[in-house]
Amino acid sequence: MGISIMNFISRLFLGMRRQVAIVFAISSYDIDRRSTGSSIGAWESIVNPLQIMLFFIGMRVGFSLLRGSSRYAAGGSTDMYFNIVVFIASGFCIAFLFRMVAIKALSGLKLRAPLYYPRIKPLDILLAMALNDFRALATISLGILGLVWYFTWSFQLDSPGLAISVYLITVLMALGFGICLVFLGRLNKWITRIVKRILNRLIIFTSGIFFATFELPEYVRPLVTWNPVLHAVELFRYSLNNQYPIPDISLAYLIWCSLVLFGFSLILYRTNESLLLESNSE
Repeated sequence: MGISIMNFISRLFLGMRRQVAIVFAISSYDIDRRSTGSSIGAWESIVNPLQIMLFFIGMRVGFSLLRGSSRYAAGGSTDMYFNIVVFIASGFCIAFLFRMVAIKALSGLKLRAPLYYPRIKPLDILLAMALNDFRALATISLGILGLVWYFTWSFQLDSPGLAISVYLITVLMALGFGICLVFLGRLNKWITRIVKRILNRLIIFTSGIFFATFELPEYVRPLVTWNPVLHAVELFRYSLNNQYPIPDISLAYLIWCSLVLFGFSLILYRTNESLLLESNSE
């Protein structure tokens, strides 16, 4: 009995190790493939999100200047808790991780010629793309936060455990949502384009990148607090500064949404995996 259990654990460990190696190999292949088609090479995965983040920071600075606020503050009552860069970066690294995984999944997962092997599954491709997005956004966020803390000498991370938990829960939710969108992306192309545009606008305007929940009037909050990404963003900011108020924000709601999405997506994937087996020699 003991030997059979040890054999099972050994096979399970080897299988997981092999699966991780496959995902990392696909991740490296995807980086190499994109870098050969770009003038800036492998830096493209970092430069593109960085440009968007700097644009958002510029917009928030512009709004704060119009209101007569400090140039270096986040604008409005958030000045008491964060400066502009930390405020935007903390929201961007969470919300855009979800957005990037969802949009890529909606565009479809194609087994291009070098990846067309029985051992490689569509889920492996989604995991590899999510890993690359996670690396890029984590690099940008850590770099920007490190520079801000270095020049302002105001390092603050009150709840590192909560920060890591929120980030991992968001990754789990993004994967679950992405798997669901993979199947949606196989429908009519017009439906895919409409959903993609709706996703872009919903994530940008309801995920709290530009605003804090406590800044909104109480009767307006239900219009945005349905979005679990907003809960992830606000909880991540709260983990940086525990004095930051987060009314109507719930960690339990975020966990519930993540588990429901991820569980449903695994069932959907398990029963319909054959629908995603599509090759493309491009």
